[in-house]
Formats: sequence, C-alpha cells, structure tokens
Amino acid sequence: MSSGRPRSSSRETLAEAACELFLERGYESTTVADIAGRAGVSRSSFFNYFSSKADILWSGLDERIAAAEARLAGGTGVRTALLAIGADFAPDSLALALVNA
Repeated sequence: MSSGRPRSSSRETLAEAACELFLERGYESTTVADIAGRAGVSRSSFFNYFSSKADILWSGLDERIAAAEARLAGGTGVRTALLAIGADFAPDSLALALVNA
C-alpha cells in the first residue's frame, strides 16, 4: 500500500545528497562514496545516473540554459530569462553553484 507520497527517484536523491555534502564539507572533501552513502544507494548506482562528481554538481544546468535561450529567442528580456534560471534552482543548489563557480 502506498503512503500517497511519491518516492523521489534515485537521481534526485543523489543530487540532494551531493548538494548537502558539498555545502557541509566542500566539493573537494566529498567523495562519490560519501554521496552514495548519504543517498542510501550503492556507489555503482551513483554511476548509473552520473559520470562523475562534476556531472552531479552541474546536473540540470544544460536544460536550464536551453530554456533560457528559448525564452530569449521568444523575446523575453535578459533579466527575466536569468531570473527564471535562478528560480528553477533550490536555494541550496543555487548557493552551491555560486560558491563553486
């Protein structure tokens, strides 16, 4: 029987775990094994979704950039397009991306 709340995918769980650990320990001090452990999956499961730590750090950015380009092509102003990119990020993810930029 379901609890009524959808379970997060392993990809989402891994991304959240990585974000938490990168903010707590820093990118360089966090290992793939740490991320997998926090997410409750195996290290090999990590590599089913991401090719590296860098891949998980920047996951989703390409899609957000493509969406911004589409907005700009449709006549949306630069400021509005950039604000939309920032609105898509969870606050911790945005802080992490800015710190590691």
